[in-house]
Amino acid sequence: MLFDSHCHLNHSPLVDNLTQVLHQADKKNINHFLVPATGSDDWSITLQLAQSYSQLYAAIGIHPWFVADYNDSAFSQLEQLLHHNPQALIGEIGLDFIRSHSPTDKNLQISCFEAQLQLAKAAQRPVIIHHVHATDACLHSIKRCRFTYGGIAHAFSGSLEEAQAWIRHGFLIGVGSLLLRPQVKKIRLIAEKMPLQHMVIETDAPYMSPLPKQNNSPDNLRQIAEIIAKLRNCHWQDIATITSENAFKIIPV
Repeated sequence: MLFDSHCHLNHSPLVDNLTQVLHQADKKNINHFLVPATGSDDWSITLQLAQSYSQLYAAIGIHPWFVADYNDSAFSQLEQLLHHNPQALIGEIGLDFIRSHSPTDKNLQISCFEAQLQLAKAAQRPVIIHHVHATDACLHSIKRCRFTYGGIAHAFSGSLEEAQAWIRHGFLIGVGSLLLRPQVKKIRLIAEKMPLQHMVIETDAPYMSPLPKQNNSPDNLRQIAEIIAKLRNCHWQDIATITSENAFKIIPV
């Protein structure tokens, strides 16, 4: 059994052909999916999918690309949705400093991120964190907010030292579709050397495709597990078992 810990089944084209997508994934033993929202426009569909499909788990939040959604009304709505959906995580949230072009942009992202960390802290929920050129800033916000409920550092591409910094704050490391790009070497070291008890695997489908101008697919998760298994000289089912157990540990019950 494989657990895709970050898969946007709530976005086109996957949501438009969801039955077929899930069937194709099932044929490769991919049976569980954590589905993060990116803004208030997709919170409802994300929660509906999790209610309709027992193998889907929801996370709702405001992605750093969409901080225009950051206002009192949106946060009130998010707080209410979390109250009524106790199994939902908070995500995809975080910081993306490639997308910030001024100190004002960075500060808005940080304000939005920290407000959501405080919501997650109050609701005692793990978070799914997008962190692009912003690892130190993300960890600084986590410490400043005294957030201790962990979650996943999504689409990790950093060093072993950076991975350990996330782990010290209670986070799992999301390893995924970058492994399908042979030219990306650093993530292979993470996949080979990092203790498996701190790893989850993901596709980020339909994004982060290994091929240009094509959509990523959740059934690529099997190949990701096989690559990790080859690097570690074990069977892909061993990777599947351990990373799935890790993912289940952060799903609220």
